[in-house]
Amino acid sequence: MSSQTDFKFFISSAFQQIGTLLRLTFVQIIRRKAIFFYFSLLGFFLLGEWTCTTSVGGETSHGVSSYMYFILTSFWSLVFLVILTSDLLRQDMDSQVHTLWLSRPVDPFAYVGSKGLALLICVVMFVLLAFGISSWFSLEIPWEFLWYQGTMMLVYSFFVLLVLLVTLFSNQSLAIVSSLGLILFSCILDFVAYNQNIDMSAEAGDVKKFVLKTIYWVLPQVGTVFYHSFALFLGKADPKNFYGPYSFVQVGAWIVILKSTLWLTTRHKEI
Repeated sequence: MSSQTDFKFFISSAFQQIGTLLRLTFVQIIRRKAIFFYFSLLGFFLLGEWTCTTSVGGETSHGVSSYMYFILTSFWSLVFLVILTSDLLRQDMDSQVHTLWLSRPVDPFAYVGSKGLALLICVVMFVLLAFGISSWFSLEIPWEFLWYQGTMMLVYSFFVLLVLLVTLFSNQSLAIVSSLGLILFSCILDFVAYNQNIDMSAEAGDVKKFVLKTIYWVLPQVGTVFYHSFALFLGKADPKNFYGPYSFVQVGAWIVILKSTLWLTTRHKEI
């Protein structure tokens, strides 16, 4: 009976802490100029639609194409998450706020979770506002934009966890450089792999193909998640291509690994 009471108290305490930490994190975010720079893209969408949308013969030509909404939202959100996640944690470390949770008055999971959750909520708000702008100037509501930005949340969550982990145990510069480098490298390698060009390449030898495929299967397939989500969004996904659906599972597994690593290491980290 006592253990059950302790468990309920732990859950209740964790949720209360997350709520408080979320509010404090949102205050931090609002004070950073990056959040206004992030949402400024909505102004570009609105201006493009307002000035360039035309109707000729009953057909509407949009000022901003649907695929531009998807591409810009995806990469703009990734850059925002990488930079601001690291910046928020570095600010806490510089002011020694992180010693509160390392000393255990604040649960480590609640602390780290509030940082990532607050930033992901900002991304969800951005996606919804972009969806609203697109819908306002469309004859049909582009529900696909919401569905496949939903699958992109796997990529967003992965990079939030990665940046938190690297910043906490190394530094902000390494977190930003390594994350942006992974985005660039994954976009290049995953584009080749997703289109099955590695196996079909006549120039690459067996050893080179083996190395490339090994790197592809081991590293998080964030690029493939983007390419497959984009293909689904455009309605051009090849149903026989298993790389896309597998990448959702693979990146999901990486999220579990990063989350577990972050949870375990913060539990044992000392001041």
